[in-house]
Amino acid sequence: FKIVVVSGALNDGVARLSDTFDCEHGHFHYAGHVLHDHESYGVLTVEQIITKSSNIGAAKIGIKLGESRLYDYIHNYGFGSRTGLPLQGEIGGIVHPVKKWSKVSIARIPMGQGIAVTSLQMMMAMCAIANKGVLMQPMLVERLEDRDHIVVDKYSPQRVRRVISEAAAEEMVTALKTVVTKGTAIKAAMTNYTVAGKTGTAEKSGGPEGYLKGKYFASFIGFFPADNPEICISVVMDEPKHGYYGGQIVAPVFKQIAEAAANYLNIRPEDGEAAPVPSTVDPRVDNRTLKNLAARSQ
Repeated sequence: FKIVVVSGALNDGVARLSDTFDCEHGHFHYAGHVLHDHESYGVLTVEQIITKSSNIGAAKIGIKLGESRLYDYIHNYGFGSRTGLPLQGEIGGIVHPVKKWSKVSIARIPMGQGIAVTSLQMMMAMCAIANKGVLMQPMLVERLEDRDHIVVDKYSPQRVRRVISEAAAEEMVTALKTVVTKGTAIKAAMTNYTVAGKTGTAEKSGGPEGYLKGKYFASFIGFFPADNPEICISVVMDEPKHGYYGGQIVAPVFKQIAEAAANYLNIRPEDGEAAPVPSTVDPRVDNRTLKNLAARSQ
């Protein structure tokens, strides 16, 4: 969720990628509470806050952006509302109005606490950044054909709204590429494509304290080729058994799916050569299996 607050701050001009924030070596006292980081970070640039996924860095950017503007970006990215996907059962998540925020909400929400979102909403937000700042309506199919393969209906991409400027989106892509090259998702790096993305590690809600101790969602959302993206993939693990950081256990799964998908879709590598058969993909995995694997992982 840190992509929301950072992209909003870049878009409003209240922060630049080169600006620095003191991440307090992992302990930030704010509004009578102590916010923690997963590492003892000192001074980080905005870009490094994304690279290293600093909770405190995101919190301080949120404080600088302000409650009303943060809420505006949360709403404009589509959180708190159904996406309009034509399937039953979709929910809008939980986004409280600013008047119901506590004093510490402005520091917690930027790191993804005090808010509930769906995987599809998070995917759409990442795709908006990949799509130069424009949020798009999700689609299930491109066309409908009858049994004689005659097209009876066709659907076109629908723009919802511009969320951030193209310049701010480009800055976000720059930062998101570092997550894979030197940050929390090194294991998501692909051989022939530059990946931009973000890891996620979320405590599961519930219980008397609001969160279930030791229960997590681990995730990674990435798109490639980063500067001219053709595909975005979200991988989410519910209560993983061997670790819970997205970069540790989810990023390698993303890489396997992404390399297989690049081969299946014949996405041209960034060096301009024909797409190779990825060495990490089992040659016994046919196209139908790949489709099923991607669907289950998303």
